[in-house]
Amino acid sequence: MTAMTLEFENELGHIRSVTSALNRPKTARKSPLLTGDLAPFFSLTGAANDWRVSVFGQKLTEQATSIFDLVGTRPLVVSFYCPCWGRYAKPYLESLVRLHQRLLSEDAELVVFSNESPKVLARQIPDLDFRVAFDAESAVAQRFGVYSEDDPVWERISGISEEAFTPALYVIGPDRQIAYHFLDDNFDQSIDMDAIAQVVRTLSEAYIETH
Repeated sequence: MTAMTLEFENELGHIRSVTSALNRPKTARKSPLLTGDLAPFFSLTGAANDWRVSVFGQKLTEQATSIFDLVGTRPLVVSFYCPCWGRYAKPYLESLVRLHQRLLSEDAELVVFSNESPKVLARQIPDLDFRVAFDAESAVAQRFGVYSEDDPVWERISGISEEAFTPALYVIGPDRQIAYHFLDDNFDQSIDMDAIAQVVRTLSEAYIETH
């Protein structure tokens, strides 16, 4: 089997080489969750500016925050972000900042999973005041179906490394059902904040009716 070596340059100018086998069999292609699907379980530990994904299978501590806690009182918006998205990365992160301001007025929570630590992301953009969780092993991204080692983004999109998540956003209601999804497989779309806000408002009405 022939090998191919590719070089990637990040925004700091660091060069990284990746060697991959050509024509390798695909065993686990990404299958992202969609509207109507049940959002997978996840839990977070940490505190402001240092949230991390808990190790799956470990006993949860009193300090852990699970998806059940997050959807218990208001709608939850989950998104994924990778600094390694090249020119796509900064505009997407800035759009999440604007979306967060919109969600505050709608009484919804935003949680963003990244393959970079929140402390590093905070240096990239000063207005990072929503909950960002370090998904170091891409465990949550895999559960949502927006990351797979056997279906790397770099095979489709030039200049993006194989560790990248697919840009995605989900609005989740009290029953953990996904009420809205956004996926950008081709890295050429923008988040529709009006559509997200409308779904959140509809979900908020359901919360009011059940409390």
